[in-house]
Amino acid sequence: MKLIKVQLFILGSILALSASNVFAQEATENANHNQYVESYKDDYTKKDHHIEGLENEGEHEKMRRHKVAFYLGYTFIPQEISSHEGLLVPSFGLDYTFRISKKFSIGLINDMEIAQYMIEVPGEGNGEHGGTEELEREYAYVGALMLFYSPLEGWNIGVGPGIELEKNQNFAVCKFMIEKEFELPGEWCISPNFSYDIKGNVYDTWSFGVAFGKSF
Repeated sequence: MKLIKVQLFILGSILALSASNVFAQEATENANHNQYVESYKDDYTKKDHHIEGLENEGEHEKMRRHKVAFYLGYTFIPQEISSHEGLLVPSFGLDYTFRISKKFSIGLINDMEIAQYMIEVPGEGNGEHGGTEELEREYAYVGALMLFYSPLEGWNIGVGPGIELEKNQNFAVCKFMIEKEFELPGEWCISPNFSYDIKGNVYDTWSFGVAFGKSF
């Protein structure tokens, strides 16, 4: 009887040791599995961040900072003296814009009037025109360095100093502009715009037209 008890005790001990080994092996496998899962998650997170960085870099590279545009339009001169209603003259130009960020850009705006006309400007004396005199303008060129702000996508509002060059008399210019860009395929765009020029506190002009631009 004692022999049977000893045998049973030995058999129970063997079973206990076997079960203990099985449980230890399962625990080790679970720990290795958890470690593998965590490592996979870390690798996935790193890859996801890397992909996001590449996407952000791609978006940054897609922003074309330079734009050259050819402008065609008309300029209205209220002080032109041959007509009591002002004069509308054709104008053209070539503009360059550099985009600093999504909200701000700077531009060199160049306009040339294709016309000869006379304007009425304040005179030094009190003549028959009530202290005014006539000044001839012939193919006047206006250049301005402007700062643009984009409150909404595609909209640009600009202001800046400039100069009007003309063979009879030059004037300092303060230029205001607003435009709306419409994107076209191949980084091209078309931009209707409107501008107002104050020329040396002597006379002013209003201009409207369309610019055809290429970004790069």
